[in-house]
Amino acid sequence: MIRWLEVQVVNLTCPQRWIIYLRLLQQAIWPGGSLRSIPRPVRTQEQKEAAREEALQSLMRILPDSVQEMFGVRKCQECWELVLESLQNPFINRHVVYCIWEIMLSILMQQELEEMMPPERSEDTAASSEGCSPRRGQRTD
Repeated sequence: MIRWLEVQVVNLTCPQRWIIYLRLLQQAIWPGGSLRSIPRPVRTQEQKEAAREEALQSLMRILPDSVQEMFGVRKCQECWELVLESLQNPFINRHVVYCIWEIMLSILMQQELEEMMPPERSEDTAASSEGCSPRRGQRTD
């Protein structure tokens, strides 16, 4: 089972999958390549419930039958329901978005700083721009 999980994680995180995820995200945020001028219509409670049920069924199909037999279908379903519930938490979602933006900006800004600084100074600036404390054993004269 551990090997199966490793293979699934590798498959879910391979570059081809990230391309799909990023395209879906792009379409969700910038449909047709531009920001929405008006917000999406508010979904009804029935639409939300149908989408949630569809997501739950998709997640249940990820697990092989042997896993569902081992732990029980109901237990697996409860686990996926908890995952879905967690993804509905605006604080968790905001945190994930902020983390992604922080990663992107740190990479973009690092590249900009390296391009702006002379080669002998770029390493010093990189350490200071990251807000790093001195490494263990490194002098701070």
